[in-house]
Amino acid sequence: MEYLKEEQIEQVLSVDSAWMVGYAPDTLTSLVDHLAAENFAYSTMESAGLIDRVGDGAVTDRFRDQLVLVARDAHLHPTGFIGIGRDGRAHSLSPATAIHQPSNVLVGIAEQLDLLRGGAVPVLVDDLVDAIAVSSMSRETDGQWVGIPVFGAGLSTAQARMLRKFSLGDTVIVVAHGDEHRRKLTTGYLFDLALYYDRVRAVVLPHSPSSIVNAEHGPQTMNDLLTTVRPSLTYRFGGAVAAELMGYPEPPDRGPDL
Repeated sequence: MEYLKEEQIEQVLSVDSAWMVGYAPDTLTSLVDHLAAENFAYSTMESAGLIDRVGDGAVTDRFRDQLVLVARDAHLHPTGFIGIGRDGRAHSLSPATAIHQPSNVLVGIAEQLDLLRGGAVPVLVDDLVDAIAVSSMSRETDGQWVGIPVFGAGLSTAQARMLRKFSLGDTVIVVAHGDEHRRKLTTGYLFDLALYYDRVRAVVLPHSPSSIVNAEHGPQTMNDLLTTVRPSLTYRFGGAVAAELMGYPEPPDRGPDL
């Protein structure tokens, strides 16, 4: 709770919040004991990626002292979990299993499905707190945006395809901030996104989206930044050359299909 308040996203604790954040307590067998009491076999817990086996054959909870959110597949079925540890970094908690492949799941789609169905534009960020901040800002303004966090190695082609499946529009925005390496990694998503979206946009921010949103007049400022982003941006990679985002003319509108 202290972390959520410090990051100014304590609204996820509200019963009205679309974002559901759980906590895995710092105990060895709380989940194991609970599931065993519900007649789940250890083999089932292990197949679901919820427990670890230690050397003497005992089983322990895999998730401990973590804030936990649900990761979902292309059918919006829950298949794994994303955790935030005491270092504040989000990462996949669930191992690769028959039902969970980290590169085939996303967080935040189900929580913002109403916005997506209303035509909101996905905004890709590299931090879960930023995604929640964008989502909250969108609901406070005119519902134009959906914050989608990307973890680990970055956005995969399967994840880009999944995101497109739930997007009504043909526009997506990638937010880059931080040092050069971080911006370069983030804007690397543009190529996969271009396979599924006609208009792939990018914006470099001086601060994280959550910092901007939580400042005075922050929601309106962030809304304006996303609204006025240049219509077509592409990323130029270049070895030791400093990363930069360069603008190109918007492609002509498509003519009528035959």
